Amino acid sequence: MKTIAWIPVLLSAAFSTVLQASELQLAAVFSDHMVLQRELPVRVWGRAAAGATVRVSFADQQRQVTAGVDGTWQAELDPLAAASEGRELTVTAGEERVSIRDVVVGEVWLLGGQSNMEMPLWWRGDSDGMKNAEGTRLVLGTDHPWLRVLTIPQRAARTAQEDFVPGERDGDGVVTGRWYAAQSRHEAISGFSALGYFLGVQLHEKLGVPIGLIDTSWGGTIAAAWNSRTSLEGIPAAAGLVSRKSALADAWSPERAREQHQRALGEWERLSAEAKAAGRNPPGRPELQPDPGQDRNYPAGPFNGMIWPLRKFALRGVFFYQGENNFFDHEDPFEQTYPGVVQSWRDALRAPELPFCLFQICGWENADILYLQTKMPILQEQQHKAHLSLSHTGFVVTGDYPHVDIHPMVKRVIAERALRWARAEVYGEQGLTWGSPSLESWQVENGKMRLNFRTYGDEAILLKGDPAGLVIAGADGRFVKAQARVVNRTSLLVWSDEVPEPEMVRYVWSQRGMYRLYSASGLPIGAFRTDSGVIPREQIRD
Repeated sequence: MKTIAWIPVLLSAAFSTVLQASELQLAAVFSDHMVLQRELPVRVWGRAAAGATVRVSFADQQRQVTAGVDGTWQAELDPLAAASEGRELTVTAGEERVSIRDVVVGEVWLLGGQSNMEMPLWWRGDSDGMKNAEGTRLVLGTDHPWLRVLTIPQRAARTAQEDFVPGERDGDGVVTGRWYAAQSRHEAISGFSALGYFLGVQLHEKLGVPIGLIDTSWGGTIAAAWNSRTSLEGIPAAAGLVSRKSALADAWSPERAREQHQRALGEWERLSAEAKAAGRNPPGRPELQPDPGQDRNYPAGPFNGMIWPLRKFALRGVFFYQGENNFFDHEDPFEQTYPGVVQSWRDALRAPELPFCLFQICGWENADILYLQTKMPILQEQQHKAHLSLSHTGFVVTGDYPHVDIHPMVKRVIAERALRWARAEVYGEQGLTWGSPSLESWQVENGKMRLNFRTYGDEAILLKGDPAGLVIAGADGRFVKAQARVVNRTSLLVWSDEVPEPEMVRYVWSQRGMYRLYSASGLPIGAFRTDSGVIPREQIRD
């Protein structure tokens, strides 16, 4: 913890009050048990009295800077070697001193997205694919002093925030905004991202250095919420969303909200009395309208409140799992705002080539369906296009582990796929293939369509099972079940006796597709189609 001249407190209100007693402060991301990124310059920053001389000391490095007229200061340490032994980071200004204890050096990754990233270990149930699996025992019975986790308080804001406020409690009662070392049965670990946990464990297994994970995910968010305002202003299709949400926030005030609530309560009491007299159930009690500018889906809101405060912190990369809420949203232009997330975060962190792993969302339904034109495969296609258009991004197809609802339970296997990308592309491990094959070209041959795939490391593609998950159509656009076989290792012949002159093929093109195509190393091929263009809204089933 930060030790100055006061007793440490955890509640945000008390924390805020105490900070006013001292002018020397570190940014909230610095706390006991933290991890600093190895092999990159490390910025340390905070506030002090204007003009104060601030001294920073860590790992035999000392820096001296002067606080500006606004009290802000920033020092930069030279790149550090990995170190598992906890050391002390100290900052002084005159008689004031702040100490951060048990600081280790290793690899730091940012976790982002919505509920499938946020989904905690205690919720995951059989996320290893079976009850009482090794992963469950690992969580419940093993300490991992090399794994350190930080959950950023969930906050949306209309303007970019300089810092987040630690001390808020999450749904498990764990204080957010501070680092924790992974201890068995500790709520901060059981309540931490299940996917993040498996990513961290597997990173350590391969690298052997401390791992730091910073979770910024927030369930129920759309892509526009994680863009910067600058990014959204460059997307004309987002103007309507931004304008409407801004108008709602501009019109809101605490006083007006209370007045409206009082009027609504009066009407509710009248209707409740009438319902009781008539023997009917009363209507629901009206709630006080919250500030629309603090809604999780306010455009750029979570970016302002959760990402911008981390903009100076050194990171290795990002794992981002988002898109499910855009299935239900019809206002956010996902095809532009989804890649806009990557650009917004790279701009904020001043790292234009920051490694960014994207997880393709998984469909949900009670059973696999061969073909059904919903919004799901369109979103999956848009995610894949974003990956192809953005350098230094990984892409993980997850659709072959579906669930009956929006939250697929299997997380360990998905983490393994993401780590194949990180090991090969970020850490330079040789001889490792990581990406799912993707459709590269196609042509019609003797009443069949030949599909050619780009594979990593010249891997062969495999077809597992029947039906093949493929549908085929002629000029009339009527899709029927297709047959298929692999030819020349990386090509697929697709046909149907019902379609003598084929023009189009689609794969796993439904709400929950039939995944049958894989790379030789076991990575599934995601949704694709040979036809192009926008699918009319009236053809898409909700």
